[in-house]
Amino acid sequence: MKLSRNILVIDDETRWLRTIDMLLNRHIPEAKTYTCENSRQALQLINDLDIALVLLDLNMPALDGRQLLRDIREHAPYVRVIVLTGLNETEIAVECMKQGAYDFITKTSSTDQLLIGVRRAMEMIGLERRYHQIKEGFFNRMNLSAFDRILTTDIKMHDCFTFAAALYDSHEPILIEGEIGTGKHLFAEALQQQLCPELPLLTLPLADISPQILEQKLFGVANQAGLLDMAGSGFLLLGHLALASEETQRVLTQLCQRKRYFPQGSLQETALKCRLLFSTTVPLEQLEQKHFSHGLLYCLQPQRIRLPPLRERTADIGLLLQHFNEMACQELGRDYLALPHDLASRLERYAFPGNIAELKSLTFTAAGISNGQELALAPFLRC
Repeated sequence: MKLSRNILVIDDETRWLRTIDMLLNRHIPEAKTYTCENSRQALQLINDLDIALVLLDLNMPALDGRQLLRDIREHAPYVRVIVLTGLNETEIAVECMKQGAYDFITKTSSTDQLLIGVRRAMEMIGLERRYHQIKEGFFNRMNLSAFDRILTTDIKMHDCFTFAAALYDSHEPILIEGEIGTGKHLFAEALQQQLCPELPLLTLPLADISPQILEQKLFGVANQAGLLDMAGSGFLLLGHLALASEETQRVLTQLCQRKRYFPQGSLQETALKCRLLFSTTVPLEQLEQKHFSHGLLYCLQPQRIRLPPLRERTADIGLLLQHFNEMACQELGRDYLALPHDLASRLERYAFPGNIAELKSLTFTAAGISNGQELALAPFLRC
């Protein structure tokens, strides 16, 4: 999907079409304006001209504007529609809003009001189209397609992708550091797909695990292979590093430093083949202050990847909001819900202590309770 700025004005009054065409060309030159007098041709023009915004008259002889609105919603759900109404059509216009129109403007309104409405719609369209542009090919051009599930335009996130991709030949342990909800597990999956997509990614949380159970799971027991063997040359993700006990830290330090281990019941050491991947919500600097194993910290420092919190990626909030909105509509079996025009900018001022996970939860809740054609605002009111 291209970042389209094309506008289609649909009206059976030739003089009105010419007036609007001249107005938009003069005051919104970055957009290309087209006109249509025959409403039956509108859908074809929307597809052929990659229209982003429609200014739609309600009363037309060929195909009624209300029916055309329903057709646009069905066949081109990402196209925004502003309904143009006469003085006595306000109730009808409000009903059109419930059916999916983005806004309505009376034909007797001032040109300033019309231009404000169009610019506001184009800002939202730019956000939505930008999201699809990134989703449909941005990462492929960077040869980082494995990270395409992580939607972002943030330079710090792209630095993380680039650094991670550069670890192709390294067998030193890798640390993914980030607050709760920043997407550490998703990043680990992307990293595995980037570096060794044909091999497994196994996981083992380090919280509340005794050293004995840890060794059994890592090195195996009786005739059952441990995770280090099961992972082969793939990744083993060890999560919740900050909650590892002192004895667990000792076992992991030795494994990272020596890269050899004794399988359960064996007197012969085995070379470590799999790649160790750690994740933590607590920065290494804070772990060091808590007298965490310095040997383990030294092993993890060189290949440390810090995922920035959402409050440091405010430009991504609108993109993620759109992404989760579409995901929620699809999973809930709903028609596409339009985003309130000022919601993304409002959320950019919120600190998001739960980061991306919190934004996803809020969006899914909003989609679930929405009873119109627009995403409900109630779950976001505390933001």
